Amino acid sequence: MATVTVDKIISTAKSLVGKDEGKGCDIMKWYGTFNTTINAVACCCAGQMYLFNKAGALSMIPGGKTASCGIIAVNFLNAGQLYGPKEVKPGDLVIFSWSGQTTTYDSRLRAKGYKSLDHIELCIGVGDSTITTIGANNGGAECDDFQIKTRYKSNISCCCRPKYAKSTNEVKEEMIKKGLSNNAILSYKKTLQSLKKVGIIKTKVDNTSGFGSGTEKATREVQAAAKIKVDGEVGKDTINAASKLLNDYIDKMTAKIANAKKALG
Repeated sequence: MATVTVDKIISTAKSLVGKDEGKGCDIMKWYGTFNTTINAVACCCAGQMYLFNKAGALSMIPGGKTASCGIIAVNFLNAGQLYGPKEVKPGDLVIFSWSGQTTTYDSRLRAKGYKSLDHIELCIGVGDSTITTIGANNGGAECDDFQIKTRYKSNISCCCRPKYAKSTNEVKEEMIKKGLSNNAILSYKKTLQSLKKVGIIKTKVDNTSGFGSGTEKATREVQAAAKIKVDGEVGKDTINAASKLLNDYIDKMTAKIANAKKALG
């Protein structure tokens, strides 16, 4: 069972950037196969295994540790955890193609149109045409020099996605759905009630733990006030928006009171 979240993997990766522990490749010393004094090509993949081991998440790599981009792609494919370039998201182990040619490594990968399997890094952020990554074997003095890079999406071959543990917010999002009734919904509705009380939204919600049409209507008002997608569904953006609207109001009132007291001397 997965016990490590995407956030934990990304924070561990960031902790390795610029933290080379000394002479010789620490990755290969740990991996135990290759010459520890050379900038081995396999270090990019072994580096991700090293990273996941550091985070206590090596068991989340299907088939176990490997220094081959081809093997890791096939293992994730067999596990049903391999995705195309357009589906990339933070936490993915992204395999890049530098040649742009269709891979010949495995017929199933080729049939999906995946390109050559040349390099692998951890995705930590996704933009319109690029992604931000952290990886090893990126041209440093030694292969264990983890670096943050910006890569073009057009260079992505495929994305390996470990089965991460869900974060608290992700669990909460899954629980706050129309038709359900639970404590997460009750907590969310308390925020909606506060927003109604201060005049940010107009719809009144009750004190029950259910998500009905009233909660959906109030949610749409929150989304409109926050200028985010208005669909009545509660995800991370809506939860954050509701909290921000309330906190901004509190900050505004606190500043107003402080200024009034100051004016009075």
